Amino acid sequence: MENAPTSPPPAAAILAAAGVAYNVHQHVEIRTGADIRTRTGFTEENIQNSLKTVAFTVGLDRLVLAVVPGPARIRYGRLASVLGVSRSALKSADEVALQRLNMERGGVGPVCDAPDVTVVFDAMVPQMGTVLCGSGQPHCTVEAKASDIVRIPSNAMVADITSP
Repeated sequence: MENAPTSPPPAAAILAAAGVAYNVHQHVEIRTGADIRTRTGFTEENIQNSLKTVAFTVGLDRLVLAVVPGPARIRYGRLASVLGVSRSALKSADEVALQRLNMERGGVGPVCDAPDVTVVFDAMVPQMGTVLCGSGQPHCTVEAKASDIVRIPSNAMVADITSP
């Protein structure tokens, strides 16, 4: 196994503290959707039942996580509207911002308990059942109930932010 973690991923401690049942799947490092298909044992069904999380900065210090079903596409205009900002205010989070989240590129996930981070879940997410999602590290994936994940962030929103 490549890049095996020496400690549990960041999401594990947050899930445990929230009393959420979860599993951690270790695998080689992944960074893209193609990596998931070619470098892990996850099936197409797993991918359909996954969450994709994209990190953004808005302005100088606001961090936003947008969480959608794995195959869905984020509608950036809708996300910006939900956040009350212009589309041009949404910037892809850089490595420094990801470090503030205790996450790495390829492992960004929705499990976040930082009170200053806004987590926007697509309206389909709470009903998805058991899902796979980023753990904070690119070599681990977390499996938990979507309804449990949605209740963790203190600054969470649920809105229609995808297109099929």
